[in-house]
Amino acid sequence: MLDLSNDQAAGLRRILGARKSRYLSVLTAIEPAQKNVVLLNLAAALVRAGNEVQLLDASLSADGIAYCAAQLPTPSLWQLACRQGDAQQAVQPHGPGVRIARLSHRPLSEQLTSPDDTTRLSQQLQALSPAGHFCLVDTDLQRDNPFVLPELAQGEMVVLTSITAASIKHAYAQIKALHGQLGRRQFLLMVVGATLVQAEKIQQNIAQAANQYLAVPVRFLGNIPSDEHLGRALQLGRPVVEAFPMASASVALREVAARLLNLGQPLSPVTMRER
Repeated sequence: MLDLSNDQAAGLRRILGARKSRYLSVLTAIEPAQKNVVLLNLAAALVRAGNEVQLLDASLSADGIAYCAAQLPTPSLWQLACRQGDAQQAVQPHGPGVRIARLSHRPLSEQLTSPDDTTRLSQQLQALSPAGHFCLVDTDLQRDNPFVLPELAQGEMVVLTSITAASIKHAYAQIKALHGQLGRRQFLLMVVGATLVQAEKIQQNIAQAANQYLAVPVRFLGNIPSDEHLGRALQLGRPVVEAFPMASASVALREVAARLLNLGQPLSPVTMRER
């Protein structure tokens, strides 16, 4: 007699075993402090949706996400790779389900001198973010090139911009630079400090230019509206989705998290009232 329960259990194991870590490299064209607020609150929104999130600082900046951790300094992943240490030694907890770590203290171009070096660092990265978890990578292309790591080169790209002309221009320049380095791939755009109508218009303009000149798709990830509750939550030391769950910023962050979780679904603007 066929044991259906065993077949179902085996099928479930295959599905779970096929899950991979989601590496999202975040390129920013907004102020560093604002970027850190977005990363921390997006991480909290993903946790509330049932995920664990690793925030990885690859920016080599004094304004990187690592400086939001409670304790500094901690060893970087590269330092642990050199001495074959445990990747978890690089981790600083930052609230339920969120952890912060640093990729390196110096540019990878100065340190990864052989394929074996890259392999060791990749192994540390994989151990840092187990299968099925999100890894949000704070990236600064002007300081370092973390995309020498295959996990990041093959991962997803998120671009943060605001409504100013300078920020929009900077966002497009980063898309162009990464396209030149990695080739054609999709970018996801999040517009900070904007209404949905403003964000859609900015995304359409950037997408039109990227498609025309680079043949690169730029899709809409979401907007984070200007909301005083973000600042009030920051003063309380809590994510806005926890401190003020009905605030407009909290609603927007939950929508962004939901879009990221909808694998295979089009990341297009949703129909909603203007915030």
